[in-house]
Amino acid sequence: MKKFWALLLTVAMTLTMLVGCGGGSGEGTEAGGIDTSKTVKMGILISDATSAEALAFQNYYREYIGKQYNVELIYSDVLVDAAGEKSAVDTMITNNCKAIISFSSFDRAAQIQQCQDAGVYYAIATGTLTEEEYETYKGYEYYVGAIGPSLDVEFQTGYDMAKHYLDQGKTNFAIFGGAIPYYTEMHIYRAAGMLTAMVEAGGEGANYKGAADAGAIIGQIFADGGVDVTSIGNINIVGYVGGYDMTDAWWGAVGQMTGTAGLEVILAVGNGSDFFGTGIANTDIEIASVDAYAETYGEAMKGDSLHYLAGKFSASIGPIFVATYRAALGDPVRTAEGNALALSQGYWIATSADEFDTYYSVDSSIESPAYTKDVLDTLLTASYDDFAKFVGAYSFEEIQAMK
Repeated sequence: MKKFWALLLTVAMTLTMLVGCGGGSGEGTEAGGIDTSKTVKMGILISDATSAEALAFQNYYREYIGKQYNVELIYSDVLVDAAGEKSAVDTMITNNCKAIISFSSFDRAAQIQQCQDAGVYYAIATGTLTEEEYETYKGYEYYVGAIGPSLDVEFQTGYDMAKHYLDQGKTNFAIFGGAIPYYTEMHIYRAAGMLTAMVEAGGEGANYKGAADAGAIIGQIFADGGVDVTSIGNINIVGYVGGYDMTDAWWGAVGQMTGTAGLEVILAVGNGSDFFGTGIANTDIEIASVDAYAETYGEAMKGDSLHYLAGKFSASIGPIFVATYRAALGDPVRTAEGNALALSQGYWIATSADEFDTYYSVDSSIESPAYTKDVLDTLLTASYDDFAKFVGAYSFEEIQAMK
């Protein structure tokens, strides 16, 4: 009996030690240290309630995440400026939200500081901070971090899009610059990737307004606030429209661009089919876009008004939810240096209606989305390195393999 009780005491002490070592920073954590029986009230800041991308993201949180985890998600009204963001954050803090995930980017720095001062965890969904901003806020206790396409990924996305057509022998392009006139970095970097691919394919001495490498091209677009109609060696940019003015003059410029003689491909840094689809009807012109997986884009591909899509998948916002959830429950995921997350995640590329349908059938599923609860639950006890590895394996094939 003495041996039995001694053995039982040893087992009990061992279990106590294991539980005591489970929580903390997420660095090397194997047993986990969070109590998922606690309900977490979490605020969600939104600035768009109409686009296909925004609706897909919100549907994933409302219809899947909110029903799978012990959370109460509180959504803001549609925000239109930084003042609205501040007011929404104040309201969420007053209503005892323990964390906030933001899809609104009018003044991210102010949001981070506001949450830090209030002791409320804050995370960025589908976006990133600039390097300078990250250096400023990475050590903030209540800044969880950001997961989304980095500027390097944005550049590569534009590069791959243009190269897809350059490899087919296309030489006459138009570019839709989206928010380039407003100096939105992700659109500038996508366009710079396109132009870099053209410089590489344009022959000896090819350059864009004297710029022949990625850094110089990025700088040139920033300086101009747009893209020039010009030749890059034997590659031609025969049209360009930027902004979202939607005025008669803007639509006139769209019509002129789509009607340009010899135009073969429209490369859009954002959605292109909505603006240019009717203008290319019954032509050989192709449209390539960066956006999201939504039914309307599948219809556009089937209707021959969209031919290449670099799309975000709606479940891509799953990992940032888990990181925020863990932080609110006392187990934040931090780097070895104790800093916030800054992880890059890219796009799924569809070049045909069949490919689109394959991706969309998973992305639109409420019963079995790309990141199911079973898959996301592996992140509840993941170390930072494992968390980063998970996020980096974002291709359709890699995610399906996880299941």
